[in-house]
Amino acid sequence: RKCGYNHNAKQIIIGVLSPKRGETRKNMKILWVSRHNMTTEQTTDLQRIYGDDIEIKQFTESVTSAKQVTELGADCDVLAVVLPPAFLADLTNPRINTKPVIRSVANRVATGKTIVNPATGKEEPEMKFEHAGWERIVKVEIVTEK
Repeated sequence: RKCGYNHNAKQIIIGVLSPKRGETRKNMKILWVSRHNMTTEQTTDLQRIYGDDIEIKQFTESVTSAKQVTELGADCDVLAVVLPPAFLADLTNPRINTKPVIRSVANRVATGKTIVNPATGKEEPEMKFEHAGWERIVKVEIVTEK
C-alpha cells in the first residue's frame, strides 16, 4: 500500500511496513537516529516486522548529513530515523544508500484529562502520542518553482 505526503513542495512516498511471508532474518541490526529512546511499542512492532532477534543501535545526537547516517549505520541492516525531508531525500537516493529507511508513525490522542497550557494560560485537553506503525520511505521528491 502506498500513500503520499505533500507539504511545501516536498513529496514523500512511503510504503506501510508489514511482515513478509517467510522473510525474517536472524540478528537484524537497526540504527535508531532520534533524540528519544525507542518505546516498547515501537520495538515490539519491529519484532513483528523483522522477527524477534533484533538489535537496536541508538544515536541521540544531531546529525549533519545523510553520509553521517550511512556511516553510523554501516554495520546495520535498516536505518530507522527521525530526520527532515532533505536528509530523507538523500538517504533514499540509491547512489548514497541502499539500506531500507523507515520511520515511526504516531497518532495524537486525547488522554481524557484537562491541562492548563503554559503558553496561553487556558485549559485544553491533554494529548499523547501512540505508536501506530512503521513505514518505509521509498522516495522523497523535492519540486521547486521560481
